[in-house]
Amino acid sequence: VDVFAEGCIQRALRLLHLSKLFMLFNFNDYGAWFSQSRWRIDMSSLSSTMQEVTKLARVDGVGAATHMAEPLDFREPRWRIALVTYCNYNDTRTSLTKWSRGSKQAYAERHGYKLFHFEEPFVTQAHPWMNKLIAIQQTLRDFDWIFWVDCDLFFMNPQRTVDALIRSALLKNEEASLLIAEDGMMLNSGSFLLRNSPWGAAFLAQTVDLLSAPMPYSFQHMPWHEQAPLMYLSLLPSVLEGLGEPGRPAVGDRALSAGYDPRVSLLPQRALNSYPPELVQKTGHALAHQAWEEGDLVISFNGCASILGGEFCEAMYGRYHASS
Repeated sequence: VDVFAEGCIQRALRLLHLSKLFMLFNFNDYGAWFSQSRWRIDMSSLSSTMQEVTKLARVDGVGAATHMAEPLDFREPRWRIALVTYCNYNDTRTSLTKWSRGSKQAYAERHGYKLFHFEEPFVTQAHPWMNKLIAIQQTLRDFDWIFWVDCDLFFMNPQRTVDALIRSALLKNEEASLLIAEDGMMLNSGSFLLRNSPWGAAFLAQTVDLLSAPMPYSFQHMPWHEQAPLMYLSLLPSVLEGLGEPGRPAVGDRALSAGYDPRVSLLPQRALNSYPPELVQKTGHALAHQAWEEGDLVISFNGCASILGGEFCEAMYGRYHASS
C-alpha cells in the first residue's frame, strides 16, 4: 500500500514501531539471521526508514497526539489521583532517590495528590520493571487515575496539573484510559496515566503476564522491559484494522487512525515526558526527541547515563532538581 496515496502515514509509523519490537524479540538468539532472510531485513535500514516516516508524521509538530486544552492548571476535585514511582538505587552512588522524593512530594502536596514513593522491592528477585508494574497494581484499585512517573523524572512546573492532562484526553475521547506519549523512537513508558476501569485493570494484568511469562513467550529479556508488552498491547490488534487487502484500499479517501487501541490517548511528549536538551542534542542525528523547555510539567532523564555518562547525568540531576 502506498502510504502517501492512502493517507495513512500515522498508521505506517506505528507498523514500523511494531516491526522494530518484533525484530528485537529474541534478537540475541536470531538477530544474525535477519540479514540472510528472504526479506533482507536489517536494523539500520529499519531505523532510518522509521525516522524519515516520523518526520513526515509530525510535520505539524504534534502528529497523532492530542492537543493540550487550556487551562493547564485545571483542577477537578472529584478525581482521585495518585502519583506512583519506584526508586531502588544505591544511595552511596547517586542522590537520585532523595531528589526524586523531594520533587514529587512537593508537587503532590501542592495539588492534593497522593504520592507512593516505593523504595523497596515488592519481589526481591524480580527486575525493577516488574516491581514498577506491581507498584501500579497495588495502588490502582484505590484511585480514579494513577500517574506513573519514573524515579529519574522531576516536576519542573508546579502550576501545571495532572488534571489538565486527563481533561485534554477526555475532551477528545471520554473512554481514554491510557494517557501516554511517544518520544523520537516510539511509545515511552517513563511516565503515563492509567485509569481505574475494567479495561485499565485488564490492560495492566496482561502487561504483567507478558513480562513474566516463560520464554519464548515473554518480553522479559527485551531491552525495553515493560515498555515492550505495553506497546504490543496498545497496538494489537488495532494497528491491523482497516488495512484491507493488497490493491483493495479499505478506507477510500479517509485517513487511517494511528493504530492504537481506542482507549489509548497519545499526548505530546512535552506534555508529560520532556527530555533534557543535552540528551536531545546528543541523539538528534538519529532520534527526534522533544527537549524540555521552560514551563513544561516535567523533565525525564530516560536513558541519560547510557548516553551522556553517569557522572555527567548526576551533576545534571542536581542542577535541574535545584531549579524544580
